[in-house]
Amino acid sequence: MTAPPSPPAPASSVHAFTLANGLRIYLREDHRAPLVSVQLWYHVGSSYEPGGHTGLSHALEHLLFEGSSKLAPGQYATLMTHLGGDPNAFTYADATVFPLTLPRNHVEIALEAMADVMASATLSDAPFARELAVVMAERREDVDNSPLALALEHHLSLAYGNSGYGTPVIGYKTDLGHMTPAAARTWYQTWYHPNNATLAVAGDITLAQLQKLVNRHFATIPARRLPLRQTPSSPSGQDRRIQTLNWHGLNTGVFVSFNIPSQCTARSATQACALRLLPDILAEGHASTLQRLLVQDTPLLQGLRATYEPWQRGDSLLTFYAFCSPQVTPESAAERLMLEIEAFRQSAPSKEDLQRAKARLLARQLFERDDIGRQAEAIGKQAACGLDPVALDDERQAIEAVTAEQLGLVAQEFLTEARTAITFMHHKESTDE
Repeated sequence: MTAPPSPPAPASSVHAFTLANGLRIYLREDHRAPLVSVQLWYHVGSSYEPGGHTGLSHALEHLLFEGSSKLAPGQYATLMTHLGGDPNAFTYADATVFPLTLPRNHVEIALEAMADVMASATLSDAPFARELAVVMAERREDVDNSPLALALEHHLSLAYGNSGYGTPVIGYKTDLGHMTPAAARTWYQTWYHPNNATLAVAGDITLAQLQKLVNRHFATIPARRLPLRQTPSSPSGQDRRIQTLNWHGLNTGVFVSFNIPSQCTARSATQACALRLLPDILAEGHASTLQRLLVQDTPLLQGLRATYEPWQRGDSLLTFYAFCSPQVTPESAAERLMLEIEAFRQSAPSKEDLQRAKARLLARQLFERDDIGRQAEAIGKQAACGLDPVALDDERQAIEAVTAEQLGLVAQEFLTEARTAITFMHHKESTDE
């Protein structure tokens, strides 16, 4: 008995077109299953919010699809679930996203609903009050009642300074308490327009089919004048910043961040790709440099991980999350961590370590390519921070081309003490202490 033929691989290229009203549309065709992921990305998020009005973008994420000229509050989610979709929404520093994956024969209904909300979201008082209560409960549960999450919020504020990236996506408790329906409506009228949005699509649909549907439902929505955008900047004057938190219920450990470029602010494509390899070569995976030295060989730490957000309009952070073994203080853990990072900075990584880091990063990308939702997400992230999603076609080749010397130069330039923000976290045994 012969095995069934393998499904065709996803199309390698991203197609793009733009409507006269400024809406940008990107498509990666993938015909392996009769499904399409449609994601509407508005180019506005927490980094855009002025002081005293944090949380507006996240509130709009909850509220936007709660009523429009064609849909009553709650009807969008009910309808899309009935059609086999899983309606969801996310807010990032630079974007508010409404993703939906559903059978291909229902794509037009989803596009019609998204277009109607873009043109005529009602944002009435009753849904606003209900959804704001949900957001405030989310803030209490996920941040205020979580010492670690609250510590991270403090740390990001320290690391980013006055940059909009130091603003928590969910918003500050005080600002949420003062938010009004009028403020939400003003935010919608300011930013949620076709010339400030990207439609990222992946799945079983052709470019001609998508063009026909998008033109039918979005082309008549007018463009609007947008405010002048200010790119969030890194803290002025490089200098090390330190704070100490001594809280009940807090894990003993340290956050260490380095202010480094994003993919948008990197000087070159080579530098951008080298920056993306730093978390994997330093802290992710059992064979990474700091895992070997600080977790396995000498168990100074019980846990260590690193993150870097490449897709931002402004500069980003490389952040290490280190949790101490018993009898190890956050201060001594941070000192050793910085010593090992400095040793890495002074010498180019071995070719073996670099290849392992590349393999980890490229393997994640390969697995993500198997999911049409993640394909559309990659497109949306690129577009929302001002990069061309068509360049995703060359991403693998660019990462493979990074040399040990190029990675070493990036480490030498950016992993400096002057670029660090450090938060020491001490567990307070009792609230009476």
